[in-house]
Amino acid sequence: MKSKKVIKKELASQYFGKEAKDYDHARSEDVRRRAVINIQKKITMDFLKDSPGKKMLDVACGTGRFFEIYGDREIYGIDISSEMLKQAAKRKGVKKVMVADAENIPFKDNNFDLVNTSQFLMHTPFYKKVVKEMTRVTKKKGSLIIDFPNKTSLSYFFTKRRVANGTYRYYNLFTLSEIKNLAEENNLLIKEIRPTVVVTPMIFPKSWVNFSMKLNSILIKILPFFTYVRYVHFIKK
Repeated sequence: MKSKKVIKKELASQYFGKEAKDYDHARSEDVRRRAVINIQKKITMDFLKDSPGKKMLDVACGTGRFFEIYGDREIYGIDISSEMLKQAAKRKGVKKVMVADAENIPFKDNNFDLVNTSQFLMHTPFYKKVVKEMTRVTKKKGSLIIDFPNKTSLSYFFTKRRVANGTYRYYNLFTLSEIKNLAEENNLLIKEIRPTVVVTPMIFPKSWVNFSMKLNSILIKILPFFTYVRYVHFIKK
């Protein structure tokens, strides 16, 4: 079995060259992926509406594809890939982007009103250090927004199989109890938790995307415990 350090190195080297150049296109060309990304953005926007302050950090921001929903905030972004950041730097409202390791965020304590990360914690073996660092740079009473793949989701066994066959290099899944423990360890208050989808639209034909989203809008009300991902809005105590 590969060590966590080796896994981290492989993940860091993944987002260069063609992968960095095609990152946004690969995630937007399929209408089913776009539908899920729109849900993720809508949840984040709702959390931001309830979060005062202007200074915002996006951790593992990649190409900055979430920057557009941050409004008139002062946006900072960090990522391990310099090539991804070249694209992020072109986004509207960007104050500064820089190459940095999320386990050692290069900003002082209590520096940001809001800190967000999306689709990153699932991939890093050192997620506890990342959450600790995100908390450190957040001001008291500031907001942290983090997404957590759900260990009790219907996709659990498919995800484990993809890890086993090498499709995913590494993947964390979290129970609700584990999320609550992370909050307690970092002196965070859980303000709100939002589910995304119960059944991924990717299992349906593209032409069925409207049906799949209507189905999910029903299932998420009945079976929120089985959501694919939980988005969590934390407040630093």
